[in-house]
Amino acid sequence: MVFGEQLTVMQVRPNYSTVYPFKPSLKLTGNVLNTKKEFVDYIKDLTVNWKEGDYFLRDSDGTFAYFTLKGRSVKLLKKSKKGKSYLCWSYFKE
Repeated sequence: MVFGEQLTVMQVRPNYSTVYPFKPSLKLTGNVLNTKKEFVDYIKDLTVNWKEGDYFLRDSDGTFAYFTLKGRSVKLLKKSKKGKSYLCWSYFKE
């Protein structure tokens, strides 16, 4: 279960990814995973001052969520380039 576990925040660069220095880890609490909308709203609030680009949350089982920030919009990706669903989608109740 992802609740209570530290998620590592990774920033995607052109040729590599690195731990995001301004928010290296986070814990999910409350009802942020009930629906996709609640999770995206949580990400929007969390990333209000972050640079535009691609980010992902990593836990002990792999990539939990992958998202793109552009302005105030957050695009949550469902599958990786290899076609594997990100772990967050198994928690949504929609």
